[in-house]
Amino acid sequence: MQTISSLLAGFLLSLHLLTQSGSDPLTGKWTSDDKSRVIEFVKNGNAYDALIREADDKTLVGQKQIAGLITKDGKSFKNGTLFLIKKGKSAKCSARLLDGHTLEITGSVGLLSKSQTWTKL
Repeated sequence: MQTISSLLAGFLLSLHLLTQSGSDPLTGKWTSDDKSRVIEFVKNGNAYDALIREADDKTLVGQKQIAGLITKDGKSFKNGTLFLIKKGKSAKCSARLLDGHTLEITGSVGLLSKSQTWTKL
């Protein structure tokens, strides 16, 4: 009886963890195309922030790269702030999931914008 209870508890815990990790496609670690940086998106209330977890420049690790991205459909994100840490500036930020493993992040200042593609780890 104890073995059945242990198996059932293990199954329920596994199911719970599986549904948590699969329910939010943005959270987790992403790497840039050139593999020079890894960021991790975390939920912050009803918005998303991205923290630098790995970088060629080690002084950047732990700093916030993106703050305040919000979504309504889970595929497109807007109203964020992209921190240009080395320049001491910030830009407007948006992102969109191209598929389950590819994310396009766009930073905009005035009429100028630049996009980068990131891959989920």
